[in-house]
Amino acid sequence: MQAHVKGGALAKLAGRWANEPAFLEWLSAIGQPARSPADAAAFMRRAAGVESRALLDHDPVAKARFKSRVIAPYAKYRASAGCV
Repeated sequence: MQAHVKGGALAKLAGRWANEPAFLEWLSAIGQPARSPADAAAFMRRAAGVESRALLDHDPVAKARFKSRVIAPYAKYRASAGCV
């Protein structure tokens, strides 16, 4: 059984993005059906390979996956859409 870990900056970022309409639009643009913050959060957890977003700040492999599969492509989308 894993001890409860507290999320840090990446977990908070994931929480904010899950509630951003632009993030849901990006998910739709890349072919990921997401209609709600819960759908967006589930996508981020799957992309990083974690069960809890708190692990994004504590698992180096999950952090790297999150950065390459979510942060980088979403940042590129935001820049192209003029959201930055």
